[in-house]
Amino acid sequence: MMTGWLLDACVDQEKHAFTLWIKTDGRTKGYTYHGFHPSIFVSTDIIKSRDWTETDILRTVLEHPDIEDAIIISKYTSVYDEEKTPVLQVFTTPDVMDKVVKDLERLPGATVFHADIDPVQQLFIAKDLFAFGRVEFERRGDEVVKIASLDRREDPRYDIPDLDMMDFEVLISTEQIFPRMEDRIHHIVVYHRDGVIHIEDEDEGEILRRFQSAINEIDPDVIVSRGGDESLFRYLSIRAKVNGLQLVLSRDGTPLQVIHRDAQSFWQYNQIVYRSGTQVMLNGRIHIDRGKTGMHFYSPVGLEGVVESCRLALGRPQRVSRMTIGAVNASVQFYNAFKMDILIPPVKRNPEFLKSVTELTAIDRGGLIFQPRPDIYEDIAECDFSSMYPTLMVTRNISPETICTRTDCPYDHEYCIQIPQQSFRICTRRRGIVSKSLELLVNRRSDFKRLIDEGENNKKYEFIQNTLKGVLVSCFGYLGFKNAKFGRVEAHTAVTALAREVMLETQEIGEAMGLEMLHGIVDSVWVRTQDGKVKYDTIVDFCERVTEKTNIKMSAKGVYKWMVIPSSRLHQSIAPLNRYYGVYRNGGIKTRGIETRRRDTCLYVGDCQMAMIKKLACANDRAGFIQQIPDAFRVCESYIDRLYENDVDLRDLILNSNLTREPHEYRATSRAAVVAQQLVKAGKELHAGQRVRYIMTDASSENPLRRVKALELFDESTRYDPKAYANLCERAFESLIPAQYLDDIKHEDRDQLLLTTQ
Repeated sequence: MMTGWLLDACVDQEKHAFTLWIKTDGRTKGYTYHGFHPSIFVSTDIIKSRDWTETDILRTVLEHPDIEDAIIISKYTSVYDEEKTPVLQVFTTPDVMDKVVKDLERLPGATVFHADIDPVQQLFIAKDLFAFGRVEFERRGDEVVKIASLDRREDPRYDIPDLDMMDFEVLISTEQIFPRMEDRIHHIVVYHRDGVIHIEDEDEGEILRRFQSAINEIDPDVIVSRGGDESLFRYLSIRAKVNGLQLVLSRDGTPLQVIHRDAQSFWQYNQIVYRSGTQVMLNGRIHIDRGKTGMHFYSPVGLEGVVESCRLALGRPQRVSRMTIGAVNASVQFYNAFKMDILIPPVKRNPEFLKSVTELTAIDRGGLIFQPRPDIYEDIAECDFSSMYPTLMVTRNISPETICTRTDCPYDHEYCIQIPQQSFRICTRRRGIVSKSLELLVNRRSDFKRLIDEGENNKKYEFIQNTLKGVLVSCFGYLGFKNAKFGRVEAHTAVTALAREVMLETQEIGEAMGLEMLHGIVDSVWVRTQDGKVKYDTIVDFCERVTEKTNIKMSAKGVYKWMVIPSSRLHQSIAPLNRYYGVYRNGGIKTRGIETRRRDTCLYVGDCQMAMIKKLACANDRAGFIQQIPDAFRVCESYIDRLYENDVDLRDLILNSNLTREPHEYRATSRAAVVAQQLVKAGKELHAGQRVRYIMTDASSENPLRRVKALELFDESTRYDPKAYANLCERAFESLIPAQYLDDIKHEDRDQLLLTTQ
């Protein structure tokens, strides 16, 4: 038996088998594997028919040339089933699975299950294998006959194989603003370890040949590109064809072929997301597109997020790196469905029932929020629940099949949890698939946070736990997602109902200890004592009591010297719920929701606001803060002065916006719409969900096209509008100060603020 690292697996179309890419002794090699046949399950009317015997069914199915074997087996065809149902399990080779699925769908009354689970993912689930894991295997020549994992998914301490990574960029000779496919390559730069290889020649074909030689010599495990999926690899394949060449980036010798597919724009988590339809997957090498929208798990410093996600989703690294966080959630559920004999349906089977407005008002209320007043507060303690919603789903067994709406429960609701203000309960008699799936994620994040606290490999574990945090944040929304295979709206509302109860219990515990609940957002609370002197030991005791009462870990994040909850721009007496900032007793600064945290803020305005906050941070209390307000505004004025002196680099003034629709669909002349219009006119293809970058050139111009200029269209004559950016700096100042401390705002000269403090 040999040991090594399983890096990836793919389907070998010619051998009708899998290829396992295993790294041993610093070298990665592909081995053929025939030891697993992917399967599809079919529920069909002919199984229930008296006209067909089991032998007749199997004999007929096995006449299909691409079906290797078939059996009739009992499985749960729905997550709601109490008993298993006979279904047809059809085994095939990995290269023809999609074709077999289409043929089986023609059977009378057929429902095909597991069709969405690709062959490699089925292999990994069935054999408990995952990419980047250590394996023990037996081989005969170039074929693996036995393989088993030496690692456990549950282990938080694990090593990552030493991967040889190569990055590259292609520079194009063009007279256009945006390069075209017919423009020739100027040169290619390859980055490997600490070295840089420049490949330049007057003969484009020679550039490509030397690029191919560099890949062959380096023999990388990972190839990192920027825009490889969207256009770069398509461009390279076209240039190779023009020069009568074939580029080979895969380890198995497969030529680079890119099949162009239309891009997609869709709603995701309350925003428009753009995704390239083309995904370039290599065999034997892992292609990471660091310029791809939605690449959640890759960091320029390493692959820790991709490695951890592969352990969760049990998929190919290239596919996992392009998954949405909701898709990772779904993959974890698919694994448990396999193990629990639950078949994965082709579509969601439990649509939401029609509800009256009264019913919706009663049940769809979201999390509990304590509304604060805009002001400056002293000695405020912040306490957070750890993964509150996922923990509720795990500890309260919340899952679609555990929702109990029965009035005639045979167990007299002995195993039920009553959901506050809801007409249903949660049954705990059997473990729900969503609850079971989330348990792994919640426990793993807790383990990694513990390892970080113990000082073990902080950088690596911090990135991994942030990956898990992102997946856990999505699990609540995914539970109510219309296309989630194991989602249900009632389960979604059960989580928020229980969360509201937890927050009320937290408030009761705090008040019993003499603490005032100043502010609370879903799973975080800010408290203070009645005498205004918060003791850290008291806050720790408060967190321990809440943890014991709710069975959800609460921890103290810190105590602020002062904390500011600013005013809403629309209603000055109301505080926006997601905007605040403050200074901890140890001098640390925390900001949320203001310009320094917003992605659409340019660097200059963000720096201006942070400089103002640092000036305000010199204050130790509320009175000191008020005294620092004029000094903070003088900082703002100094930044404004630089704008009018033309002393600011254009790169620091670049703003960005996401397109909320296709460029031709805009009717208003918003900045994003105008920039999109400029870029489309210049020859760039744009879609909803893509980001555009620009500066303001003449924001008050009557001609919308003169108000902004796209980054790609900058030239030596490009100038910014100082007044427009001065307004942004002033706006950043106003975001920091509650309205009652700005007696009057007047605009004189350059629209500077005249400030009076009270």
